Amino acid sequence: MPSYGSRSASLSISHMTESVRNETIRAMDLAILLQLGRRWLWLVAGAAVLGGVAAFLVSTRLTPSYEARTTLLVVQRQGEGVVQLNDLQTAERLANTFSRLVTLRPVLDRSIQDGNLPFDTTELEKRIGVTNPRGTQLLEVTAHASTADLAARMSNTVARAFISSNEAALTSRPGQVSVVEEALPPRDPVSPRPLVNAVLGGVLLMLAAIAVVMVIEYLDDTVKSGEDAAEQTGLPILARIEQFGRRRNAREQLPAANRPGSTIAEAYRAARTNLSYAIDLGHDRRLILVTSPGLGEGKTTTAANLAVVFGLAGHRVCVIDTDLRRPTIHKVFGVDNSKGLTTLLLSREPDIDRTLVRSLHTNVTVLPSGPLPPNPSELLGSARMQEVLDGLRERFDVVLMDSPPALVVTDASVLGMLVDGLIIVARAGKTRMGELRATITELAQTGRPIAGLMLNRVSTRDAGYYHYQYGRGYSAGDEPEPDVPRLRLQNLAAGSPPATDARPTGTGE
Repeated sequence: MPSYGSRSASLSISHMTESVRNETIRAMDLAILLQLGRRWLWLVAGAAVLGGVAAFLVSTRLTPSYEARTTLLVVQRQGEGVVQLNDLQTAERLANTFSRLVTLRPVLDRSIQDGNLPFDTTELEKRIGVTNPRGTQLLEVTAHASTADLAARMSNTVARAFISSNEAALTSRPGQVSVVEEALPPRDPVSPRPLVNAVLGGVLLMLAAIAVVMVIEYLDDTVKSGEDAAEQTGLPILARIEQFGRRRNAREQLPAANRPGSTIAEAYRAARTNLSYAIDLGHDRRLILVTSPGLGEGKTTTAANLAVVFGLAGHRVCVIDTDLRRPTIHKVFGVDNSKGLTTLLLSREPDIDRTLVRSLHTNVTVLPSGPLPPNPSELLGSARMQEVLDGLRERFDVVLMDSPPALVVTDASVLGMLVDGLIIVARAGKTRMGELRATITELAQTGRPIAGLMLNRVSTRDAGYYHYQYGRGYSAGDEPEPDVPRLRLQNLAAGSPPATDARPTGTGE
């Protein structure tokens, strides 16, 4: 029976594990938010700048509005004697009443006549405002106009017109009104305010852009990053491959060979290492199928570059184009496609050795698709296909098979039952998460292990690997010190004694 101390220790460990898990989840959420911010920073910042500039330009083109204020004092008309508190309270109520009298038609008509104002009664009423500050006997008459002088003239004219009107009705009104402070022409307009409007416009459009981004991200279910794909599928990420850029022809799809010191080549080497451990490559496990959910996600490029890096590591590699509908491998390696896999599958006495084509790359042999057949799925699932694969297994250390997309045709599922492991290729920003899950479900029915995911077209900032940044100044392609000799890679690969590029260290003749 476990002791109380053992139970306490178990609970403590469980609590610590849960705390670590929660911290990890919070860190992942923060990383996702930061990644999202980096991805859409250009849109949010651009919207803020555009909103600010647009609001500023519009504000500078609007007609300015000036505000002038005249302050009046309302007192109760009284006889001789001391002013009582009740008199002050009555004056306050009178001020509130008088504030409603200022904008009546008789006062406005007299103001237009006395001040020669360029408005009719209705327009003037819209431009005049009267307030009674709480707890005071004051009236504040404000006027809005397109010029400072006109605003001051309007305010003072309306105030004087009201005072004259009140004096004319002195016998019926118990209060007296006087001017405390006349309106002066204001220096600055109250509207528009270009700088304030620019800030508000920038903030508003930025918030609108953020809302648009949230809607896009909510509706967009494409694979965003390796962490996203790994979390959603439960499969490891073999490598994240940066975007190559523009390619003039198919042969430029081999950065592992053309740019061996680049971070892209390093990512393929990392995939080689991860793949070797994932399916225990070697001995009886040599056949690897490379597929993807749909078209244009980089499965052919992945298969070709993996072949190159496996060959440079000393493995005898054969890359097969099992896409008997849209073959591409022969274009990537620059070999003839007049004969190939279909030749072996349809021949009575197939000769594998005469059908294989040695490529220009170290230890890499290509088996192109050959002429396209009318029944690809039936040929790929035939007993002869198994015989061909068995023959290749005996001749090579690694056999990479480029297959059609898994969700487009059934060829990938047919081939999946003949191999030792599978690689699924996805493209960041294109492959939908639902399609990726469907591909995994489809291929899992073959009973063969899925080694992991290769994520293509990842931006440099989203690549996520330390060597992507560190490797830019510490890779084989960077120039060494002047007095450091360099080994020739082709000599090492061929097994000959290593030669060096001799570089003089002095000026001796």
